[in-house]
Amino acid sequence: MTESLPAVFGTGLGLAAGAGLNAYAVLLVYGGIVRLFPKEFPGAIGALLSSDAALVTLGILFLLEFFADKIPGLDHVWDVIHSVIRPLSGAVLAIAAVGPQNDSVLLDIVAGGSGGFVAMLSHLLKSAARMTSTALTAGVANIALSIAEDILAFLQALVAIFLPIVALIVVLGLGAIFLLTVPKIARSGVHLFGRIRPEKGSPPPTG
Repeated sequence: MTESLPAVFGTGLGLAAGAGLNAYAVLLVYGGIVRLFPKEFPGAIGALLSSDAALVTLGILFLLEFFADKIPGLDHVWDVIHSVIRPLSGAVLAIAAVGPQNDSVLLDIVAGGSGGFVAMLSHLLKSAARMTSTALTAGVANIALSIAEDILAFLQALVAIFLPIVALIVVLGLGAIFLLTVPKIARSGVHLFGRIRPEKGSPPPTG
């Protein structure tokens, strides 16, 4: 099946955006869809992700993430560990979507780089939202937030595969949200840290 360049990039970057939330969920969805429709999704990466061993492994990893991401404290450690895994997964998924539809090494490189970048943006938004939730609710709302992220990851994967242009629009919106929110959150954190940290040479607080 030959698709337009915007469509294949919509699929690739849409999958990458979902991978930034939950890489194993998106890899599992993509591998499962390729397993069902192998002729529609050619390529070595798709064949690997749709193998029995890969699907079983991804299923186990998804279950681990599902529970680990809902334990306060451990969820932040999990996010730090996946600061590399999620962008890497986004890059692989973007190449899997774009690569079989063209014979250009340059496009594969662009797909991998942009997929990793989009997954990192999504991951940073997820981490910022989780840190804000922890600060405001002492982690009480993190379980509900994690479930919402899991659902969004699955939905984003399906939209990326079946509605690639819509997925591309979502990715553009993701970039806009990142530019509007994350710098403000970072500045707020710096200001808060500055207020909490005592100035050099100032007397210790009295009890």
